[in-house]
Amino acid sequence: MIGGPLQAAVDAQVASSLATVNFINSVGFVEDDGKKTLVMVDFSHERKDVKEDGSPLVKSVAVKVPLLAMLPIPSLRIEHVIIDFNAKLNSVESNTVSDALGVNAEVKAGWGPVSFKVSASYQRKSVTGVEVKKEFALNVNVKAVQDEMPGGLEKILGLLSA
Repeated sequence: MIGGPLQAAVDAQVASSLATVNFINSVGFVEDDGKKTLVMVDFSHERKDVKEDGSPLVKSVAVKVPLLAMLPIPSLRIEHVIIDFNAKLNSVESNTVSDALGVNAEVKAGWGPVSFKVSASYQRKSVTGVEVKKEFALNVNVKAVQDEMPGGLEKILGLLSA
């Protein structure tokens, strides 16, 4: 009962890490002739400046940035898992015993021999019952947050953008 949700949380963390790797590979790189190259985004604009003598100067500025540096990379981290397990067992046992005694007597008398007849019966009845009520509740509360970019990835993207 407790191990199942914990194993599910670990599996979810592994799946999240693999999804991050797949995202980086599918969005950040293109394959060309068997080589993976980083997807770059080119920005260019013209900047108007003023020379020292006051005349206008138009400069063309170009910037090349890795696409991955501009996108939020999905990286979920399970921050905490709370597992509440409640069990309620009710057990009722009943035992009933009943006795019944029956006696019949018959006497015949007259001018001759006396006839006497007696019959007896005894009956004992025993009933035993057990009733068990079970109630279980399992509440799992998982909080996942966007994790910070791993330090190694941050350094690599910094080197690529420089």
